[in-house]
Amino acid sequence: MSPDNPTHVLPGYEEDLDDGDPDPQPDDEYPLERRSRWRGRSGVVVNGVIVLAVLLVAAVTAWTVRGSGDDGGTAEAQTTTVSIGDVTSTVSANGNIASGRTTNADFEGSGGIVTQIYVKAGDKVRRGQVLARVDQTAARQSLRTARASLASARASYATTVQGQTAQERAVDAQSIRQAEIAVATARSSLAGARQSLTLTRQQQNAAVRRAEDDLEQAQDAHSANPTAETQQAVTSARTALTLARETRESTLLQARQNVTSMRRSLTSAQASLASTKASVAVNRQPPRDGTVEAAQAQVDSAQVGVDQALTTLEQTILRAPAAGTVAAVNGSVGEPSSATSSSSSTTSEDSTSTSTSSSGFVTLTDTKLLQVTADVAEADIADVEVGQPATITLSATDEELSGTVTAVDTVETITNNVVEYGVTVTLDGATGVKLGQSAQVVVTTGSTQGVLRVSSSALTTIGGRTTATVRAEDGTTSTVEVVTGLEGDGFTEVLDGLAEGDVVVLPEQAASTGGFTFPGGGGLGGLG
Repeated sequence: MSPDNPTHVLPGYEEDLDDGDPDPQPDDEYPLERRSRWRGRSGVVVNGVIVLAVLLVAAVTAWTVRGSGDDGGTAEAQTTTVSIGDVTSTVSANGNIASGRTTNADFEGSGGIVTQIYVKAGDKVRRGQVLARVDQTAARQSLRTARASLASARASYATTVQGQTAQERAVDAQSIRQAEIAVATARSSLAGARQSLTLTRQQQNAAVRRAEDDLEQAQDAHSANPTAETQQAVTSARTALTLARETRESTLLQARQNVTSMRRSLTSAQASLASTKASVAVNRQPPRDGTVEAAQAQVDSAQVGVDQALTTLEQTILRAPAAGTVAAVNGSVGEPSSATSSSSSTTSEDSTSTSTSSSGFVTLTDTKLLQVTADVAEADIADVEVGQPATITLSATDEELSGTVTAVDTVETITNNVVEYGVTVTLDGATGVKLGQSAQVVVTTGSTQGVLRVSSSALTTIGGRTTATVRAEDGTTSTVEVVTGLEGDGFTEVLDGLAEGDVVVLPEQAASTGGFTFPGGGGLGGLG
């Protein structure tokens, strides 16, 4: 200790300010000596407070240590008993309710421009119900022509068989006139179709030229004044030009198809006229076997034409191929009836994949066959197999439904570098379940009944060796090696190493204490 600061840290120490001098000097005569003595007294007070605080902390610590010791005894007493029971292993995932059967309904034949749509998403339809129609003008014209040809062929056949009369000659003449009218009608329709094609080409070419001019003007403006607005104008003009070109191709394609159809009608009408004229010429001769057969062939050919025309007309009507619920209508009135397609892409750090699937004009789903497709982590997918039972819990109502695994994807899906596999579970039967409902799927991957089991938390596995700590009746413990079977969600099947009724000590778990602890070990060392 410095003589100038005689501060002591021992409790109970006091320094007498009276040093024995019977006549102490005034303070100003010994300022340093008096200040040193005052500091000594202040140090004694501070040290006394510190010591009291340390003693209080020591008492609290001793109480805490005893409490912790009691708690530790309780934790050490946590045990479980080996018993006979069931062991079940499950895999959980989330998904949405979807239909297990989807039917795409599309127009057959050449299709056309949609004129009517009779259903919307959510409607329930029966098999054969009319869903939509396309323009029937050309199909009805072809049917009328085919029926006229059939009538002519039948009349010709009758004339050939029965012989020529005045009335029959009149009929032959009428047949020729009808065939000529059919040719004229078909020729007129073809001319109209060609004119429509020419007009359409002119209009669409003009639209494309205007779009090209707009793009050129926008590019000139951007070159003269390169700003964000002029760049946006260039982009918009380029987009408009692309759209105009695509519209021209689509519109011209339809017009060409119409011309082709009218040309076929004209060819058919001309063939029918030639056939009718030939039949009339033959009718003037006495009936012969070959003539009769030829007339019959004409009738048969005309009948085929009528059948084809009826088929073409029927193809303008879209009917439901099966009963179900309308999931989507992929078209609009006034647009072509061609099928649409949908595409989806998946992007990861290493690769990008894109898939495209076609859908019909109307998509039908079977709400009686419901499925849930859930993504299962790669760590669990090895345990999932087709045929395993599953429980589906609806998130909105907590209703539990039963199901069966019907498909397991063999190709992975990578999302944010997480590898998953799709698992499809088909519901065994449910009513009132709506498509799109979110659900949790729990697949039972393994189950055993009436086996020796122990809580999975009672086992310790290091490497390939599994052990358990068994407590005897006298309180002693021993470590035994355990051979396990099915590892379930809460229990593990015991094949060897444990017996029913064995008391197994649960491994100690790290637990936090609420008492005070000293840094570095919690002792009171350092006092002296």
